[in-house]
Amino acid sequence: MKLWYDRPARYWHEALPVGNGRMGGMVHGRVTEEVIQLNEDSVWSGKHLDRINPNAKENLSVIRRLIREGRVKEAQQLAMYALSGTPNSQRSYQTAGEWYLKMRHGADAEDYRRELDLETGIAGVSYTVDGVRYQRSLYTSFPDQCMVMELKTQNDIPFSFDCLLGRCHNATDESGKWDENTVGFVVDGGENGISFAVALSVKAEGGTVTIIGEHLLAREVKRAWVYLDIETSFRGADYRRRCLERIRAVAFKEEKDVRTAHIEDFSALFDRLKLSFALTEEEKEKLPTDERLRRVQSGERDMGLMELYFQYGRYLLISSSRPGSLPANLQGIWNDKLYPVWESKFTININTEMNYWIAGSGNLSECQLPLFELLERVKENGRETAKRMYGCRGSVAHHNTDLYGDTAPQDHCITSTFWVMGEAWLATHIWEQYLYTGDEAFLKKHFDVLEQCVLFFYDFLIEGRDGSLVTSPSMSPENTYRRADGTLGVLCESAVMDTEILLELFSCYINACHVLHLEEERIRRAEAVMARFPKLKIGKHGQLMEWMEDYEEPEPGHRHISHVYGVYPGSSISYEKTKELMNAAKVTLQRRLENGGGHTGWSRAWIIGLWARFKEGQKAFENLQAILTMGTYPNLMDNHPLGEHGYVFQIDGNLGASAALLEMLAYSRPDRLELLPAVTVETAGGSLSGMGLRSGGTLSMEWKDGKVVWYRILPERDCSLDILANGRKDRAELQAGVEYCRCME
Repeated sequence: MKLWYDRPARYWHEALPVGNGRMGGMVHGRVTEEVIQLNEDSVWSGKHLDRINPNAKENLSVIRRLIREGRVKEAQQLAMYALSGTPNSQRSYQTAGEWYLKMRHGADAEDYRRELDLETGIAGVSYTVDGVRYQRSLYTSFPDQCMVMELKTQNDIPFSFDCLLGRCHNATDESGKWDENTVGFVVDGGENGISFAVALSVKAEGGTVTIIGEHLLAREVKRAWVYLDIETSFRGADYRRRCLERIRAVAFKEEKDVRTAHIEDFSALFDRLKLSFALTEEEKEKLPTDERLRRVQSGERDMGLMELYFQYGRYLLISSSRPGSLPANLQGIWNDKLYPVWESKFTININTEMNYWIAGSGNLSECQLPLFELLERVKENGRETAKRMYGCRGSVAHHNTDLYGDTAPQDHCITSTFWVMGEAWLATHIWEQYLYTGDEAFLKKHFDVLEQCVLFFYDFLIEGRDGSLVTSPSMSPENTYRRADGTLGVLCESAVMDTEILLELFSCYINACHVLHLEEERIRRAEAVMARFPKLKIGKHGQLMEWMEDYEEPEPGHRHISHVYGVYPGSSISYEKTKELMNAAKVTLQRRLENGGGHTGWSRAWIIGLWARFKEGQKAFENLQAILTMGTYPNLMDNHPLGEHGYVFQIDGNLGASAALLEMLAYSRPDRLELLPAVTVETAGGSLSGMGLRSGGTLSMEWKDGKVVWYRILPERDCSLDILANGRKDRAELQAGVEYCRCME
């Protein structure tokens, strides 16, 4: 399963990504002057700051009163002064630099091929110059924590090349020779900031390897291996020494052993889940990937490309989020700028969460573990933010965080800055992880995050006009409402998404208490507070209301669809439990799309998942096609269209769309499994193996003409499961480790 091209990348967003969670590279595949753009997940600007506004707590009651009195403009102005972080911005993720490779041969190449093998995590470039076949392969090893390039020619004809490291012109502090065959550079992040080192070494058969200045020169070698590592002070003060030692260690090994270890490690994750559609045309694999994409964009059907796109999402998660790394940020791990758009942070009002929707169902649960390590830092910082900003116990984070787990409000943006639900939403992923894995030790380890979030809302919630418990200040992320007098507002009491996240958070907390056998008093209190949350309501258009009042929107096609969170990825709204609300949520989605919604990759991915939950397969598929036609670069990375800023890659669209495709094929809950809930003409036949289930274990199945032929569940724990397939419901009593199989013909 490969992406492949018959020409080099012209731009960064045509290059091919490799990564091991901690470190990544973008391979352009140029013939004579190759460039590998480099990243390491902890290369961030600046130091951790205490940004909590000292005037927040004393002004909170005033802001709440102004909101209650309908003086929203005044409330918003005061919030901007009193609640904003000081300074207003968190840290920025940054590029680590560039590796330049100059091949000492002619520029006229024939029979060119550039590819990325998703099953092995290896990128390759091959071409012929003056009758000599040149081959390069590149991968980033998780076992050896090192980037490796192999260069060779057919028949071992000698060749020559140069290597040079750099970073965005004049953005390095030291550069040059480290030992006899190693060059590197160091960037000094200043006191308490992030310093880091990049080192590159060459091992060769035949010929010579020398260093002149900061250039590494290989001459007349028969074969060569280049090793590169990046290390930062985030993980220890001895970053330079560790960087060099790691390179020396991997260079000492047999290359075939290094390559084999990488492939075995990567494939063990990637091969867990397989998906194929009956309408896949193998002939189309002979076409370059960008050509296939162009044909889809002109209206052709290519289910093979759909399979490739789906598995590419899983590939990107494996490559950007592994145990011991930081979580995948807005760009996963791949960013070519010192100051990227939105600082390439962890945006936690949808984007970071969406990155991990594929983790459980895609059978990659361990790839989500970095999120929880970050969440522990968020929790500790969030306790200070809760106490000093709001006078509350527990922990809170707003709509962004960074590698330090910063929790103070980010930006001077009234439509997003003062949202208090970020940590609460992230915390629900703890319960999701437990559902997929059944790992009680994990749940116990991170339970305090859930509890600290719940504690915060015990103190933060206030009594509303109708006696319900409401959040204030509140907002519907990044959206604006129009009041009856025509004025616009953002801040309010208990935007509907707040209530939906709280329903999910408290449900997760209560369920975790039961699993961990915690005292009943905890559960009773949570249930009592939960019973007083505002009721969700249906508006004058038949839509699910976004706010507690039935406001109109100045932008009815807004990219955020926050108030249908309870449908997907949440679980508080469903046909089984709340049919009227489910129908109203569908009206909401229809209205969004009728007015131009879904114009960003991540928003479109969310829409696909929603249509799947609504069991509207054809509409889900139309939007899956739309993300390929309107929001995908030639390298299949997601394009967040941004006008004047030019290209912006965001990984959430890729990962979210992959998760949504699985939602079309199987809807999993702890007690229920529905097969083919959103099947379409295009997906009417196929096979699936290794999909993760919320009941624990995996699902495999085959289907034809829109009907399940057979299915098999391999459960990891005992459970009772209602299974819906082909219009019939079966009750299955599953035993851990015992396959449950059914033939439907």
